[in-house]
Amino acid sequence: MATSKLVLGYWGVQARAQPIRWLLAYHKVDFIDKIYTDRTEWSDKDKPALNTDFPNLPYIQDGDYVITESNAVLQYAAFKTGNNDLLGKNPLDAIKISQLYSFTTDLKGVIINLVTNKEYEKIRDEFLDEKVAPFLEKVSKNLGEKEYPLGYLTYADFYLWNYLDLLHRMNAKYLAKWPNLEEYYERINNDGIKAYRKTENYPKQYLTAPYATWTGEEK
Repeated sequence: MATSKLVLGYWGVQARAQPIRWLLAYHKVDFIDKIYTDRTEWSDKDKPALNTDFPNLPYIQDGDYVITESNAVLQYAAFKTGNNDLLGKNPLDAIKISQLYSFTTDLKGVIINLVTNKEYEKIRDEFLDEKVAPFLEKVSKNLGEKEYPLGYLTYADFYLWNYLDLLHRMNAKYLAKWPNLEEYYERINNDGIKAYRKTENYPKQYLTAPYATWTGEEK
């Protein structure tokens, strides 16, 4: 499927693809959000035909060029914005970006444990205070008075922002405990992201039931 637009392929949920979607939407990159609802369409048709030795979801297709694996796809999307600073201004910064990404992956694991817990409603507030807050304390300290953890916007910001957005959806007042994180959240929540949220193809659930007790469904 050759097209002049980027094609981002993933299931009809937010999950692993959402930070990539946020990054593209923020930068107003016109892309085709290829949503798979039929598993056989992916496994029997598109997966074997994908021009890569590593077929997987999510993927990004740029003409005949294909990249898979979530972090690599996020970086390729950053590259396609034309803003090279998203990948780091120098090799040391690129390492620091990878550090922030990996730290956020640990935060993601904690949030997954919460949203898949059968007693989500009962334990949510205590869990946020005891398990999630220590991560946000570290991010808040690292951010300090800067606009972004690296001092400028990078691809890892969209990965982190994705999980701050989930926390904001769980409890709209939660981030207020860290004013600099709340400002950071609003700083990235630009008109491109807001417009994308209103598009017809926008996946409204973070994860689907019954895998997740809290699906994060947006109204």
